[in-house]
Amino acid sequence: MKLRVNPNRMVLLTLKKRLQVAIRGHKLLKDKLEGMIKEFIVNIKDFKEKSEKIDEEFLNIERLLLFSKSLLGNEKLEILSNPRVNINLNVEKKNVMGVTVPEIKFNFEGDPFNYPLEISNFEYDLLNQGFINFLKELIEYSEKLKLLEELSREIEKTRRRVNALEYVLIPSLTDTIKFIKMKLDEIERETHGRLTRIKEIIRGEIER
Repeated sequence: MKLRVNPNRMVLLTLKKRLQVAIRGHKLLKDKLEGMIKEFIVNIKDFKEKSEKIDEEFLNIERLLLFSKSLLGNEKLEILSNPRVNINLNVEKKNVMGVTVPEIKFNFEGDPFNYPLEISNFEYDLLNQGFINFLKELIEYSEKLKLLEELSREIEKTRRRVNALEYVLIPSLTDTIKFIKMKLDEIERETHGRLTRIKEIIRGEIER
């Protein structure tokens, strides 16, 4: 589908420049799209592994909690469960393939193992350590999930732009350039024909 333009040499030069920019932009966007898809595939595999690991660790924590509760009783477990630490979360930003995603950093204030050992047991120690590990995995899981969400949005947006250039703008510019060239050639032939006829008329007048 050609564009509605006035077929002259100035427009032709402008459209040729636009076509060069469009072709260059299409290549850059296509390279970016391929890079993002590769990044997405790598991260989706990692995400699935983390998801399975989190499910497994959650079930393990649940089992240890039930086991500790049966061994220690509600009263001791309540004493051991008193808050001993503050968790500080700091959300920063990082760039992945041109996509801005959060990077969550955290630290503990206090000692998560600062509880009376005389009323504790080995299972509760495992439960405590398991929860700390689970928290780290959960934060990494959240980061990975957000990365995949943002990457998928950017992939779809970039794919639409690539398709618009490949199937709409570039063909339209190419067809319009061909049309203008054809029109200019036609005008040039008509002009040449008129000039030839004028020359013949002038020559005929002179020869009289």
